[in-house]
Amino acid sequence: MDTAQQIHVIFGAGQVGSLLAKALLGRGLRVRLVRRSKQQSDHPLLEVCSADAYDAAQAKAAAAGATVVYQCTNAPYHQWPTLLAKLVLNVADAAQAAGARLVVLDNLYMLGSLPPGPFREDQPEQPCSKKGLIRKQISDELRARQRRGELAVVFGRASDFWGPGVEQGAIQHPRLLGQLATGATVELMADPDQLHSYAYAPDVAEGLAILGTRAQADGQIWHLPMLPARSSRAHLQAVADQLGQPLKLRILPRWLLTVAGWFSPMMGELGEMMYQFDRPMIADSSRFCSEFSVQPTPFEEQARQTAAWIRARPTRQPSANSAATA
Repeated sequence: MDTAQQIHVIFGAGQVGSLLAKALLGRGLRVRLVRRSKQQSDHPLLEVCSADAYDAAQAKAAAAGATVVYQCTNAPYHQWPTLLAKLVLNVADAAQAAGARLVVLDNLYMLGSLPPGPFREDQPEQPCSKKGLIRKQISDELRARQRRGELAVVFGRASDFWGPGVEQGAIQHPRLLGQLATGATVELMADPDQLHSYAYAPDVAEGLAILGTRAQADGQIWHLPMLPARSSRAHLQAVADQLGQPLKLRILPRWLLTVAGWFSPMMGELGEMMYQFDRPMIADSSRFCSEFSVQPTPFEEQARQTAAWIRARPTRQPSANSAATA
């Protein structure tokens, strides 16, 4: 199909969906960005559609005419058991009804306990958390549809996000960003010196755009571009240096998550995922980079762009659900 006739529909205008829209528009593609709130677009190739993906009929209407559908939505952590499958499968049903390919932004939770080496795409899926099990069950359903010829689907998996626009990450949330920007003590809840793979949000978006424009990727799992793992401290130090601020860290006791959970269900859900920060958590994206001839953004540039975004970011009150895990 002529690219001028293609419609790329993105469900979720959050910290990756908005960057994905920019990556697709940069390729001269027509984009429909689906979000719950109304917003005007001043780009000739961008349509912003107001719809609630929790409503199956609205999701199907929003995806009408799509060539490719991107699943970039998420449910609040504490509502995953009741809402996440409904949300993702509504988007899948919408893609299926439109006869569109489905590109799913996914994570590594379903892989379970950390192996001695890096996570690769062929890693057995043995979830060790309820969130990992939910993710696996959703993926199993989508893969079953692929096998039955009902839906063309491809999965792009990434580790914890960082970079410009990220406000819901292990080392980026409103409270921590404010601490970094002012040189205040940054509070963490895990060992900051364990190696941990972080996925730079613009690289995640670019990876999804590549999967969305390469049909040969269908039916497969891909780890989106990520640099070799560095520690959480290394990421925070690089941004602090760019901001011209000292980096001061304080490690909070993990039992505070339990206490916080009494007041915030979201915070209470973080505890079961802390295993990811107790030893090196490393993901290998070399297969993607080799297949599609791309490389992640250099680390120094990632830190520079993140710091520039933090400087330009308006000052906000920290959310009660904000916490750093590593």
